Amino acid sequence: MNEAAAAPRQTGIQRWPELHPTTQAAFNRVLWDDGLSRSDIASKLGLSRTRLTTITRDLEEAGLLVQGRREQRASTGRPAEMLHAVTTAYQFLGLHLRGTGVIAALVDLDGRVVWQNSAALRTESPRELVELAASWLQETTTSFRVAAVAVCGPLGRAGLDPASQRIRGISEQLQAEFTAEWSVPLWIEDDVVALTAFEQWPQLGEGQDDMVLISVGEEIGFGLVTDRKIVRGAHGTAGRFDHIPVLPDGPECPLGHHGCLWSVCSTTAVVRAAPGARSMSEVAARADAGDPVCADVMARAADGLGTAAGYLVNLLDPDKVVLTGESHTVLRGRFEVFHSALRRVHLDGGKVEVGMPDFDFVEWARAAAAFAVYRTLSGQGF
Repeated sequence: MNEAAAAPRQTGIQRWPELHPTTQAAFNRVLWDDGLSRSDIASKLGLSRTRLTTITRDLEEAGLLVQGRREQRASTGRPAEMLHAVTTAYQFLGLHLRGTGVIAALVDLDGRVVWQNSAALRTESPRELVELAASWLQETTTSFRVAAVAVCGPLGRAGLDPASQRIRGISEQLQAEFTAEWSVPLWIEDDVVALTAFEQWPQLGEGQDDMVLISVGEEIGFGLVTDRKIVRGAHGTAGRFDHIPVLPDGPECPLGHHGCLWSVCSTTAVVRAAPGARSMSEVAARADAGDPVCADVMARAADGLGTAAGYLVNLLDPDKVVLTGESHTVLRGRFEVFHSALRRVHLDGGKVEVGMPDFDFVEWARAAAAFAVYRTLSGQGF
């Protein structure tokens, strides 16, 4: 972070300031690019000098923008005064629920974790989860200024575990009660959508607007981004690609599909296909040690993952494919199998950028907090 982005810490609960959409867009660009000159902001957003002056003044008065040192501009050869986002101005609280365990993370506008905690729920009541969010909000606001809260979990994969039903039980009334009491929004979302927000905004590179995310686990989740916006669909269920056929005459899934992605690539299916195995990591280790059955199971999973990625690349033509969850385990030593399958399906045949970021359980909570950032900076919308 640029030194100019540091500022005295403010504490308490305070909603994000109401900004004109163009003013918000200007702040987002400065944040994404880690600082911009006034002329660069004007050029990227098509702003006049007068309008830019008003916007920068409003952002400075809101405590969101500061002036930094002059930097050399390659286009003109002259030094330009840089403007930087105050990334410590607000923080965002994210809770991730899996089973009865909850992990929380508080992040700033740079996505840095500045506080974290965990707890176990005692009941199946959705209200207990909301009350836990309120408790952690109260705790964090003694040291930070928190603008929004998000609770995420396996919302889009019905039946995965009790967390799915508990999160679904957080009604609009419960959310409204929370917002009325604490004066900040409480958002509920599927954890793969949250992870997509975390990986997409602002981590897409300059000139990148579209992305596909695939998360491998007990279920397989998908995140889709077009024009820097997360695709949710008319009913919030876009991205149900987990049962697409990837292997002719493959094993059968619980829904009766033969050779679908879930049946060859999910952790549940992989473990079931390897006699005596208890985890995907164990199957992968046995494959690496020369077990032919396990080697075939893991190769089949890598091929299926590449096939599904190829279909998605054909459909959306993304700038980037991000693989998370147990994708690391599936592709360890089998990356070429994945790429071969992707190339086999990809009709264009061009190179596709594939990313595999490191990931752990705390990252799920960080992703939930990043979703709160996404909703805030995008003006609530997708």
